[in-house]
Amino acid sequence: MNKLVWAAALAAALAACGGSGGDESSSTSGGSGPVNVVTMPYSRGMDPHAQVQAVAAAESGNSHFPGCHAAGAPRRLTRTQLIASLTDVVQQLTGDAALAATVEPTVLDQAQFPPDTLVDPDSTRHTGYERLDTALTSRQAGALHQTAETLAKAITADSARVTRLLGNCGSDANACMAGFSRRAGRLFFRRPMTDAEVAVYVAAAGGEKTPEAMSKVIATMMASASFYLRVELGQASGGDGQCVPLTAHELASRLSYQFWDTVPDATLAAAADDGSLLDPAVYQAQVARLAADARADAPTRRFFSRWFKLEELVAMNGKVGNAKFDAFAGSYKPLSTTRDAAINEVLDMVSYVASRDGSLQQLLTDRHSFARTADVAALYNTPVWDGKSTPPLFAEADRVGLTTRIGMIANGSSDTTLPIRRGIRVLNALTCQTLPPPAMDQSNAKADLTGVLTTRQRTERVTQMEGTSCIGCHQAQINPFGFVFERFDALGRVRQTEVVRDDNGNTLGEKPIDTAAVATLAGIAARSVASAGEAQQLILDSGAFEKCFARNYARYTFGRPDKADDAELIEAMRQQAASGTNIRRLMAAVALRKEFQMIAKVSP
Repeated sequence: MNKLVWAAALAAALAACGGSGGDESSSTSGGSGPVNVVTMPYSRGMDPHAQVQAVAAAESGNSHFPGCHAAGAPRRLTRTQLIASLTDVVQQLTGDAALAATVEPTVLDQAQFPPDTLVDPDSTRHTGYERLDTALTSRQAGALHQTAETLAKAITADSARVTRLLGNCGSDANACMAGFSRRAGRLFFRRPMTDAEVAVYVAAAGGEKTPEAMSKVIATMMASASFYLRVELGQASGGDGQCVPLTAHELASRLSYQFWDTVPDATLAAAADDGSLLDPAVYQAQVARLAADARADAPTRRFFSRWFKLEELVAMNGKVGNAKFDAFAGSYKPLSTTRDAAINEVLDMVSYVASRDGSLQQLLTDRHSFARTADVAALYNTPVWDGKSTPPLFAEADRVGLTTRIGMIANGSSDTTLPIRRGIRVLNALTCQTLPPPAMDQSNAKADLTGVLTTRQRTERVTQMEGTSCIGCHQAQINPFGFVFERFDALGRVRQTEVVRDDNGNTLGEKPIDTAAVATLAGIAARSVASAGEAQQLILDSGAFEKCFARNYARYTFGRPDKADDAELIEAMRQQAASGTNIRRLMAAVALRKEFQMIAKVSP
């Protein structure tokens, strides 16, 4: 049985903010390692300080029941969600946009909250999703405490703001703090406060309504597990192991973090408070509203960036000054910012297609350039896009769709095309094909690499050598999806020939490009392909792209690896994607599934 491990560090954070630590059954590791704690069941209405010591129940969320997921340990906010949530809460609480704008630098620069780990259940070699990172380190807990303390002091530093926050509450300090705690707690905890919880925060204020007392209350709420964790228990009906609906407030929180990565806005919160969110018509309208809102664009981009593994592109200027790289690059000089600009160009395509009701399939066929910077536009031989008008079209016939974009096809600061890496990118990231681990076969060290050889020829001689264990995977699966993109050099530029150079950049010879290959994907007959467009058409015809989307979106949505009994959900999403449903509606559809709206009761 896996256990979540947050309580000890958060208890320390609360205690430092004036909370009651109580008796702890825990031990905290040093440095930035995980915090270990004996956990107890969480129940609604519990003293929030006791919640910190008993935050997570038994199962870690890996438990699963057909049709819904087990109500195990709560998911924590990612760093992105933490920043967005605090920013929105501060804005809603104070109405001060300038103060809300200080949240991000406080979290990143002052508190130095560390980034989440990108977890890929399939491999440690490739990036995955931060939503699958369930650990809380002592470094994260310490940063959360410092953030809470800093922001709480800033919120209460303005006497006029303190007066507005308290409102016309009279002279009774306890009544004033009770009213304030209810308003603030509703925002931080994404649900109404219970009387027991309010009483704890009133007591923490010590019978005062001073800025110092308010700061203590705000900081304690910010560092509370009720804020940092997304606790889901479901409605009271139902016995152990039964699927029960989420409460209106749990559902509102799921929706807001799914589509906006932040707390519910006033409209969604109101629908949760009056219970109308549980009405199917109201719920569907809210799903449509959230998915269509401009705030859904950033999480959408994050999902596609993780699915396409765009973070694996390394800096493209790392070898500027190297003789061989400079000779290869010619007059083009990649900048320190070229890598990020290339990644954003891919994501701008996603945003553009999605905003115009485009389908998933259009990502593999679109021929617009979304290069907003001169360095990336130069690689495309297109004008710079202004981000508003119709994007320019690629003039090069070879340039079509996702796989030929710089963010996907470039190899960082390499001067060679690395066809094996390109092949694995297509198979692993875009089609979810299962590849065995590399064989530890040294016999290919005898491969003859003499003479002036193209990158393809060198790759074939090493990986397709008869009698080695490498040939099976490389010849039939990996290499074809690398060779078909040989028309693009290591910077992603279209080329007609390959210039072979020595380490000093001297030209050894120039040879024609060979892109012909027989490519194989599961579920479809092997096919001869000779261009990126033909390879992408094979991917579309196989249905693997849509199925890979469905599998990855399930992981992103539920924050865990997909399992065998997710097959029905994944197949339903695959079918909807295959039908050409537009991207926005496709991503919204998961929230209409019972798996999203229900949870399984489990005993602690």
